[in-house]
This record gives sequence, C-alpha cells and structure tokens, in this order.
Amino acid sequence: MTTPQQMRRDAIRMTAHAETGHISSNLSAVEIVYTLFLRVMKLDPAHPDWPERDRFIASKGHCAAVIYLGLAAAGIIERQRLDDFNVDGGQVPAILARYGLPGVEADSGPLARGVSLGIGVALAAKHDGHDFRTYVLLGDGECQEGQVWEAAMLAPTLGLDNLVVIVDDNRLQGSFETSSVVTTDLGDRFTAFGWQCHRVDGHSVSELEAALRSPQDRPKVVIAQTVKGKGVPMMENQAEWHYRRLTFRELVVSLRGLQ
Repeated sequence: MTTPQQMRRDAIRMTAHAETGHISSNLSAVEIVYTLFLRVMKLDPAHPDWPERDRFIASKGHCAAVIYLGLAAAGIIERQRLDDFNVDGGQVPAILARYGLPGVEADSGPLARGVSLGIGVALAAKHDGHDFRTYVLLGDGECQEGQVWEAAMLAPTLGLDNLVVIVDDNRLQGSFETSSVVTTDLGDRFTAFGWQCHRVDGHSVSELEAALRSPQDRPKVVIAQTVKGKGVPMMENQAEWHYRRLTFRELVVSLRGLQ
C-alpha cells in the first residue's frame, strides 16, 4: 500500500535519477497530494476521462514528481511510465504538463495561473450541470503575483462552491523566505475576498482530509502549513534546495533517513 513516506522516498529517487531540481518543493506537498488522490478526490481508474471525475490543477507545477506518484498510486497512470521522468520526448516532464497524460487537466509552468484555470473549470461544471469538484494546488511564493488575487476576488462572486484551493504554505520560494517579499497573511487575504478558509498542518493527512471534506457554500481555501524539504533534515527549511540536485552521497543519506 502506498504511504506518504513511500511517496517521499520515490520522489527523491525520481528527481535524483533525472538530475533535476525542485526536490524540496516536492517533499512539502507529499501529504497534500496523497490526501487528494487517495482519500478525497472522486476518480475512476478504469475510466480516467469519466465526466464526473473531480479535477486537479497544479498551479505549483514544479512538484510534478509527487503528482505523478499520486496519479500512479490512484491507478490513473501506470507506474512504469514514471521511469521516463524528465526524459526528452517523454510524457512526464519535471514541470507538470499534459502531453496526453490521463489525470493531468492543465499545463503548468507559468506560475499564478492555477486559480484562474480552476475558476473556468468550476464554472463550466456549473453551466453543464456536473457536480464534480475542482481542486487547485497553489504555492505560497506564487501568491505574490496579481493574477492570483484577481481570480480570488472573482470566484465568490460567481458562487463557486465547487472550487477548492490548497496553498502549500512552506514559507520559502526560489531563493529566500516569502516574508522577505510580502508579509500579508494569505488566509486573511482569501477570507477578505469572501472565501471559506481552513488552516491545517499540511503534513497531517487527517487534518487535510477533514478540511477538504468539510461542507462549503462558497469557494474554499485550505492553508496547509508545511516544511520545505520535509523528511530530509539537511533540506528542511533551506531555500538553496529549491534548485539543487542531489549528489549520490546525499541521495543515500536522504533515503536512509526515511526508512
């Protein structure tokens, strides 16, 4: 059975083998992805394009490794496809992209677009009479971009009680702390725009599941307080690991610590 700890180990192996970065961003999102794909979202592995499936949009697309692992654990894609992670011409690049891959609803890359995309999908569901939910994974660093807040202002006006945003609030961005750029409390800002707000330990599956399943009558945001690089002491809360790659020795040390 897949566990968050197993996903964490596999994400480390994938990024190390592919010689790519963003490993610490993957590790902070493990429990969020696990809870969504294995506990909360309505999916049908036998019919990944089922019209009533819940939709997942990764605005924070640089945690692609753990998202692919979530898709595989949920049975949406075959596990062997992950062997091509970050391989030229493959369908599982290091920044999440569709490329015809089941379960990937939208491309990532340019930050801050996810909430806008989520609004479009959630509004279409209302228009077409579907009852699925749309979940958007958002990074705290990208919340410094104006498009996030333009979308946040619009969603309550449209009555989107089928839209849920989860913020991976690890308090670090590319090279430094998010508070060194913007100090505004994200939960307070969403609340001011009319969102239902929950604050949880982003590494607690039970807290995440309770918040995600709670009734809502308007757009909901879950502020998931996480640790960047969670599970690997040398990476935890260290901004440099946003881009760094693991050496072989660091890989061995990281995996030993997660046993």
